[in-house]
Amino acid sequence: MQATERLPVYPDLAGKVVVVTGGSGGIGAVTCRLFAANGARVAVNGRDQARIQAVVDAIRAAGGQAVGVAADCTDLAAVEQQLGPAEVLAAFVGGGRARPGSVVQVPVEDWHSTVDGTLTATFLRLSRASCPA
Repeated sequence: MQATERLPVYPDLAGKVVVVTGGSGGIGAVTCRLFAANGARVAVNGRDQARIQAVVDAIRAAGGQAVGVAADCTDLAAVEQQLGPAEVLAAFVGGGRARPGSVVQVPVEDWHSTVDGTLTATFLRLSRASCPA
């Protein structure tokens, strides 16, 4: 994001606690910064502590509130202890073994790995862990 870019404004996000999985890079990192720019308190989740910290540092340098969580997405206790209960979840976590190419060449095991690493992980680890029964 350039300092001269016009950011979307969503006043209803001010003060909300937002957990962003896959928040240490790409779309997830930009999403973290946009939430923070709108006054949300952001938990940046990812696997690479250095990349997580870079996003957290950028948010704090811009006057926002953020913490980094390099952990299993289901462990929201650390996030909630520092920021309060999560009110918004943005899931950018994903993964798997399948690579771009012809569908007929993708082994079934790679297909399952990709579906589990994206859809199942989001459902089980995030939605179920962060939404009360």
